[in-house]
Amino acid sequence: MAQTKSTTQKAAASQKSSSQVGTNGTGFIPNSAIPIPVTDTMQFGAVSMKHFMEASQDMAKFYNRRLRKDISFMSELGTCKSPQQGAAVWFRAASEAAHDYVDQLDRFVAITLDSSSSE
Repeated sequence: MAQTKSTTQKAAASQKSSSQVGTNGTGFIPNSAIPIPVTDTMQFGAVSMKHFMEASQDMAKFYNRRLRKDISFMSELGTCKSPQQGAAVWFRAASEAAHDYVDQLDRFVAITLDSSSSE
């Protein structure tokens, strides 16, 4: 008789625990409360990755162009015959670099805004 009673108690306990497993013990089923739009999420991820890659490639091209210009200015600076000539090259290089960085920032912002507006 004791064996039958303990078996019945175990069965009742296992039914309780199995009914609480899906509801997280609170009566709340997490997966049914918030629908997850898988297709939209995947599309957003693909579009975001496309724009991230585009921005990364644009930045890499910019770094390549700037490095070539910087090397060119350095070699030009090495051929200067006077301090005035050197200062003129240095100021031109600084001005051109500043303009290039501003233009690149504008391009980067345009790519970023384009990615956020296409959604």
